[in-house]
Formats: sequence, C-alpha cells, structure tokens
Amino acid sequence: MPQDSSRTRAIAGNTAVQVAGKFVGTLLGILTVGVMTRHLGQSGYGQFTTVMSFLQFFGILVDFGLTLTMVKMVSLPDTDESEVASNIFTLRLLSGAVFFGVAPAVALFLPYPTVVKAGIALGALSFLGITLSSVLVGIFQKHLAMHRAAIAEVAGRTVLLLGAFLAARAGAGLLSFIGVLVAANLIQFLLVFLFTRSFTRVGLAFDTGLWKRIIRESWPIGLAIAFNLVYLKGDIIILSLSRPEAEVGLYGAAYKILDVVTVIPMVFMGLVLPLITASWSSGNRREYGRRLGRAFSFLSLLALPLVFGTLAVSRDLMALIAGESFASSGTYLSILMLGAAMVFWGALFGHAIVAQGLQRKVIPAYAADAIISILLYILLIPRFGAVAAAWVTVFSEAFIACFAAAMVIRTSRQRPSLDIFSRSLLASLGMFAVVLWAGPWHVLIRIMLGIASYGGLLFLFRGLTRDMLQDILRRPRTP
Repeated sequence: MPQDSSRTRAIAGNTAVQVAGKFVGTLLGILTVGVMTRHLGQSGYGQFTTVMSFLQFFGILVDFGLTLTMVKMVSLPDTDESEVASNIFTLRLLSGAVFFGVAPAVALFLPYPTVVKAGIALGALSFLGITLSSVLVGIFQKHLAMHRAAIAEVAGRTVLLLGAFLAARAGAGLLSFIGVLVAANLIQFLLVFLFTRSFTRVGLAFDTGLWKRIIRESWPIGLAIAFNLVYLKGDIIILSLSRPEAEVGLYGAAYKILDVVTVIPMVFMGLVLPLITASWSSGNRREYGRRLGRAFSFLSLLALPLVFGTLAVSRDLMALIAGESFASSGTYLSILMLGAAMVFWGALFGHAIVAQGLQRKVIPAYAADAIISILLYILLIPRFGAVAAAWVTVFSEAFIACFAAAMVIRTSRQRPSLDIFSRSLLASLGMFAVVLWAGPWHVLIRIMLGIASYGGLLFLFRGLTRDMLQDILRRPRTP
C-alpha cells in the first residue's frame, strides 16, 4: 500500500508539473502569436500560417506513429530501453531528413509567393527539431520526469518570444520570424536530448530486426495520424490556394488558439495511456472501465466550458490576443472550439483504441473521414471561405470521435457515465449567461468571472469531486 500511495503521488506530481509547464508554454506561445500578428498583419501572418501548415503535412509522415510507439514500447517489462529508444530515434532522424528535405522541392511547384517557398525551406529545420524532441518525450513519461520536458519547452518558447519581439522591433520580415522559430526549436531539442541522458543513453542504432518490429507496431498509428492531419490541415492548404492571404491569416490566428487548446487532452491522455494499457493488458476490465469513465468526465469538465466561454467572448478575445485587426477571426474561433471539444473526447477514445491494440481496425474510419473532409474542403472553401473550413473541421473531428467511441464501447463493453458531463453542461450554460450579462466589461474580467461562476456552479451541482484525478491516475490493481 505505501508503494502504491508513493506511485500515485509521483504520477500526480508528474501530471501537475507537466500541466504547469504546458500552461507556461501556452502563455508564451499566445504572447508570441500576438507579437507576430501585430507586426506581420493579416497577409503576413497568412503567409506564416501557410508555411507552418505545409510543413505539418510532411511532419506527420515523419512521425509515422513513432511518438506513441516509443511510450508504449519503453514501458513494456523486460525492455532494453536504450536499444529501443536509440532505434526509434534513428528512424525518426532518417525519416525527418528525407521528408523535410523533399518538402521545399514540392513547394517549388505550387503557386506560392517566393517568400513562402523560402520560408518552407528554412522552416523545415524547425520541424526537424520539433519531431526529434517529441519522440524522446516518451522516456520522460516512463520515468515520471515530465518536468525535464517542461523545462525544455518553456526554454524554447521563451527564446521564440524574445526573438519574435526583437525581430518585430527591428522591422524584420517573415523569414526572420521563421529563423527565430528554427533557433528556438533546435534549442528545445538539444535540452531534451541532454536531459534524457539522466535515464538512458540515446544514440544512433541500426537494428533492422527491431526496426521491423517498431514499424509493425507504429504503422497503424502513423497511418491513422496521417489521415487525421489531412482533414485537420487540408483546410488551410486549400484556403491558401483559393482565398486571399488576409483571410488565411485571420483563420490561421483562430486556428492557432485551437492548436494551443487541444494540447491539453493530448498531454492528459499521454499520462493516462500507460495506465489504461496496463489495466486492459492485465484483464482488469472493471479497472479499465472506471479509469476510462473518470477520464471522460474530467475531459468533459474542461471541454464544455471552453466551448461556451469562447462563444461568449470570441471577438474580444481575438482582438486582445492578435490585435484589433484580427477581431473578426473570433467568428472562426467560436466554430473551431466546437471542434476542440470533439478533439478532447476523440483523444480519450483514440488512446483507448491504442491501449486495446485496435489501431488497424480504426484506419478505414480515418481514411473515410479524410476523403469526405477533403472533398468538402474542395467544394466549399473556394466559395464560402474560412467559415466553411471551420465547419468542416468540426464535422471531421466529430466523425472520428464518434466512431472511436463506438468501437471502444463495443469492444470493451464499458460505457462512460454521462452524469458529470450533464452537470458540466448545466454549469457551462450558467457560466455562458453570466459572461453575456457582463458584456460591457473588459474581456479579461469576463473570463475571470466566467471561471469563477463555472467553478461555483460546478461545486453546486456536485460535478467535481476531490478524488477524481487521483482515481484516474492511481496505479492499476491486479485482478
């Protein structure tokens, strides 16, 4: 029992540190967006958004599911952690060199301005740093040392913010901002790499037998993620090819907030994945179902107020973050937050699918979602613009979240309770009314009022209990 209690405290502490690190990193990221949007304007930020979205397509090919595979394989008993980590790292480095080397060549054949093509070539180095950092984070997750990853991320985000501020003060252009991004992400990677040496030795390794095993494990995840990215980022690519750069910039600013918000469920489920995997693998279905239900309730407590809170303050929030010229992007943000809620629940059931080893069975759903979404993007975006892009994003996220939920419920015979969900919904509606009533007040005051009213109503409706997080993150019991 003492060991179990110690393990629970360690996991809770690891979670708290990671959440705190993400909070600080998110705040720095939002401040950086504000600096860039105010300096580059709608069109310039539209070009930056195009560069980032284009490279993300190639980034997902580089990932190939290796990040989740790293977490899963190094967590297995009797695993040579150094050997597995080194081989996965080598695969990531080689695939990154290939695909990020190809990206600038592909961009040459697209009707982008020269500065965007140059930005893609320079930005490829930044994405290489990101992908190398992310694959090593699994080592920190295993050893409950996410404070190391948090330190590296905050350091990188700090460099990015300071560099962006200096670039703006100097009146620099798009390429200077991308150069700052390259430096920040490479610094973050170097810190992550150095920190991993406290737990295991990571270097270049070429065990082809192990490579085959890694690829067998990762390709279903990688393919699903690739389809996921097609319908997530296809909108911005098609928008950039068919609509004005200013519209891309407005949509990109709102989408950046979506990207920031959806980090939350990924961080949380990254911590929960080893635990639900252990419960499922040990045959303890009751433990698995309870943990899954608690995670669903916790994510609902976060997702629902985000949707209704954003709906109440979206225009003023975007004006505060990105500047008055970006206030109209609040319309897109309100729609995209519906998609963010779907990402919260989709992350839960998507990770549950990985825990149950059902990655291959979900691939057809991801493929169908990608095909339908791309067709809708092509048909609707040239005519209706960013509003269509936002609504199709909501559809695509809802489609895959519902499919994943249905598969997990059917195969595990565990159905999460909607009790906390309904209480959170009531509290969120009450919060929405309060924030609307405070309409003339400054947006920050309304946000604080919204948080306070939601917390009070949630307490009144008994929607949050003290032991919820502890129960989610408690060490699995043997059946």
